Amino acid sequence: MSPQLGDRPPMPPKRSSTAASSREPSGDSEPGEAVPQTRAPAARPAPALRSSRGAAVIPPPRKSELGLHRLVSAPRPPPTREQIAARAYELWLQSGCRAGKDAENWLQAERELLAGCGSAQQG
Repeated sequence: MSPQLGDRPPMPPKRSSTAASSREPSGDSEPGEAVPQTRAPAARPAPALRSSRGAAVIPPPRKSELGLHRLVSAPRPPPTREQIAARAYELWLQSGCRAGKDAENWLQAERELLAGCGSAQQG
């Protein structure tokens, strides 16, 4: 006898991840013959129903999202003419009261007060 297409041996049944109770018995057993039952894996409990999440459950925004972690200082007003003159006078006294350094003392006093490094009391 020569093999024909219809004479192939049956393929083994495919295994799936469904429970054993939902599997159909393979065609290997005779009708009326008991099919051995395999133990079904433990069923997972159904997930608990979640209540709807309203606006009361939404967490407040983080400080980093609000920008509160940055220190924002109000801009200082520029030094007044009197403050600059007082600091320039201090610089003139420190240099030994040398004449001819008026402009340099004024500019240095202005730079220090603008940078906040001046030793003159503001107020």
